[in-house]
Order: sequence, then C-alpha cells, then structure tokens
Amino acid sequence: MDDEDRISIDEGHPDALLLGGDRRVSDQFREPVKPWHIATTPRTISTVICIAIFLWVLSGMVVMVPATRLVEDIFCRRHYGRLDEDPIDEELCKADEIQSSVAWIFGLSMALVTIIGLVVVMPYGVLADRARKPVYLLAATGQFVNVVWSLFILRFWRTVPVELILLGPVFELIGGGITMAIVVLYAIVSDVNAPEDKAITYFFASLAANVAVFVGPPLASKMIAVWSPWAPISLSLAVTTLAGMIVVIIPETAHRPYQSPGTDDDWVEVRDRGWRKAITSRFARVFYNSDLRSVLKKRSILLLLVASTLTAPLTTGTGSLFLQYYSKRFGKSIEDAGYMLAIRGGLTIIVVGALLPLLSKYLTSSSYISLPAFRRDLLLARASAASAGLGYFLLGGPSTAFLTSGIGILALSSGIGPLLRSLTSNLVQSHQTSQIFTIVSIVEGVGSLPIGPFLAWAFSSGMRLGGLWFGLPFFFLGGLGSLALVVLYFVNNEGSVADYHAVTENT
Repeated sequence: MDDEDRISIDEGHPDALLLGGDRRVSDQFREPVKPWHIATTPRTISTVICIAIFLWVLSGMVVMVPATRLVEDIFCRRHYGRLDEDPIDEELCKADEIQSSVAWIFGLSMALVTIIGLVVVMPYGVLADRARKPVYLLAATGQFVNVVWSLFILRFWRTVPVELILLGPVFELIGGGITMAIVVLYAIVSDVNAPEDKAITYFFASLAANVAVFVGPPLASKMIAVWSPWAPISLSLAVTTLAGMIVVIIPETAHRPYQSPGTDDDWVEVRDRGWRKAITSRFARVFYNSDLRSVLKKRSILLLLVASTLTAPLTTGTGSLFLQYYSKRFGKSIEDAGYMLAIRGGLTIIVVGALLPLLSKYLTSSSYISLPAFRRDLLLARASAASAGLGYFLLGGPSTAFLTSGIGILALSSGIGPLLRSLTSNLVQSHQTSQIFTIVSIVEGVGSLPIGPFLAWAFSSGMRLGGLWFGLPFFFLGGLGSLALVVLYFVNNEGSVADYHAVTENT
C-alpha cells in the first residue's frame, strides 16, 4: 500500500474541504455513496477510523484479564485433578508448574501471531491496494474466528486439550487478522486526508488506542467481580464484531486503478502477470530498489532499524505476563492486576495527549532552545528509551513500591515507536517513506518473534530461582530499552531531509 501508488480523494479538487470540511467528495470514491454510508467526508471518515481502532484495542484489553484467569484455572484444575464445576481457590493456582504452563501458552501464541503477520502482510497488502473494505472485512473475519475458537477451547477444555488454543492464530491467515485490519485503517486515513492533516489524525488514533488500554483492564476486572470471566469475554466478542462491521458505514476509499499503459499499480500487475509475480514485484520494490539500497547504507538508518528491532518487544511486558507476575509475586488476584494496568493506561494518555506535544513544541519554539525536528525527535526518543530501560528494571523490583514507580516511568516511554518512525522518515525522501516503513514493520516483527517464548522461559526460570531473579523477564526488557538508548546515541542527523530543508529555508 505504497503512498506513491495512491490517489488522494481530493486530488483534482483543490477546493475540497479536508479534515473539518462538511462537503461530500463522493465523486472521488471507488463506489457510489449508499444510504448506509453515514461517513462521507474526511472528518467523519477519520472519526470512524479512530472509533474502529478504539474498538479493536478495547476488544483485546477486555479479554486479556479473563482469558489469563481462565487459562490459569484450567491448568490449575488439571494439576490438582479437579474436573468438577465447583470454584477453586485462586491461591492454589499460583504453583510454579501452573504459572509456567500459562506463560508458555501465551508466549507461544504471541510468536504464532507474529509469524502469521509476517507471512500475510505482503499478499494482503497487494490486495488492499485494489480495495480497502473487502480486505478489512476479511481480516475482521479471521480475527473473529480466532476469538470464537479460543472461546470454544476455554469452554470445552474437559473435552479438548487447552493447548489447541494455539491453533487460534492460524485462523488469522484469513485476511491477516487484527494486524492487517489496523494496517488497512491507517491506509484509509492516508487515502482521505491531505499530507498536512494526517499527523493530527494519527495522533487521535493513538489517543483512542490508549484510552482503550486505560478502560479495558479495569472494566474487565469489575465485570469478573460482579458476574464471571465470561462476561468480559462476551463483551470482547461483541466489540470485535462491531469493530469489524463499522467499516460498512464508509465508502471504499482506495484509488481508481490507473488506466495508462506501463503503470506500476499492483492490481494491474495481478491482472496481467498473476499473484505470484505481483507479490514478488512488491518485495523487489521494497528491498531491491537501487535508490532505497543506497539509503540503507546510511549508518543512522541502519542504527534506527536496530533500535526499532530492540524496542518492538517492549509492549509485551504489560500484557498477560504482567498479570501473572503481579498476581504470583505479590499474592494478588488476576483482577487486581487488571486495575494496576489501568494506572499505566491513564499515565500513557497524559504522556501521549499532553506531555509529548508540549515538550515537542517547547523544544522547537522556545526562546531558550530551538531544535530542528530531527534533533528534537532524537532527544525525545533517547529519553523514551531511557524511561523504558529504567521502568522495566524497577518493574522487576522486590516490592510494590518498585513496581508502581516502574509503571509510572514506563509510561514515559510510550512515544518510542512513533518517534523512531519519525526519525527514520526524516532520513529518506518522501517517495521512499512507504518502502522504509515496510522494512521497519518487518524488522519489528522479526524483533518480536522470539520474545513470547523467551519471556515465558525467563518467567519460569525466575520463579525457580526466586528472590530478585523473579523479575528476570522485566530485567531483560529493561536491558533491551537500555541497549536501544546506547544505539540511539550513535545516531546523528547527517542527511536529515527535514533539517536540510530547514537550513535551506533559513539561508
């Protein structure tokens, strides 16, 4: 879904209103506007995309707490030979063998999801260049089937082995699952917004995701306390369905196929040369473009790719692993751990919604300091990496005071991913952005691939060793953040496109 292969819905219509306009631009859509197309302007379509991202993240955050509790309960009953329906004391389920089994299930599932994402991103990306909505609906279907399969296994675990839950990610081969759904949503944002309006839309999308992170875990914990783990799971299934169907209220936004001969449009390649050659061509454009190869020879680009690889796994430390760790080490329930995650979610909203924008503005326009965009983002990226390193080291500390402090400091690292992408984009020309971002996505996937099983091993080993070693998985993540900080200190702004233009304008 290359930016240069898209036609903006406003191209050829300079008077069309963007991001705040109320005028319809239906003549630019790939399909006629239907009565159920409620959102038909850039503003309303962008709003729908933000809502969809909120729903997708909420569905995952709401199901995380009850799924962890149910899997723990299943292994607990198997461990003690309890196959009855009577409740079992959660404290009995904190045995090392049980917790290790739970960690491995989630760790392997995480690795499988990453593998599937790496396999499907190119073929479905080619298809999505032709039409956004069918790919999105297909991806939503794959995610829905994955969730239904997982619920089936958790409900009938006495009949089928709970380990079969690992087959769930395989269903994401249908459309690419949530990974591809999010990719398509951001492609739609790019379709309908002018370049100067995309940043603010991405900001609101990120804010919507962080609100879901803040709301989801405590909502799930409360529903478990009032009803049962199946209540938030049912809510997650409903939210997943809504997230998948919401796209029907917007028109198709992909550009019309080029009609001129010799076009590079992916779909024309599919029609003329077949799927295999079209996908191979996409790989060639990303990895073998001679212009891009020269860019990859830049030391700072390579260092930023290394930093992206190191920081990609950092988000895994505040998922099911954290729920297990907090519950096991400090003798709390899984539901209590859900409330702890809400603290980080709330702090992340403050960081992303207020602190980072204010710092960015201060660093570029203050009378005391005025940094170019690249140096500003590099400074913030280094601070974020340092916060990730220190936050995770504290998270693995011996008391809840260390853990709470770690959560607070860790929230300061929330902007590391977008900052690294911003830095990378500033080192390439605009026509190379989509290719370099594709490479960034792939190296992030490669970096995340082994992290699930490794953290499961680290968690099991930490329980066995005891003492300070209990925080071993978080010490490892803290090490990744610290190593990323070291790498970023060797990055410089040599060849920065943004700084070059700034200097040119000043002279």
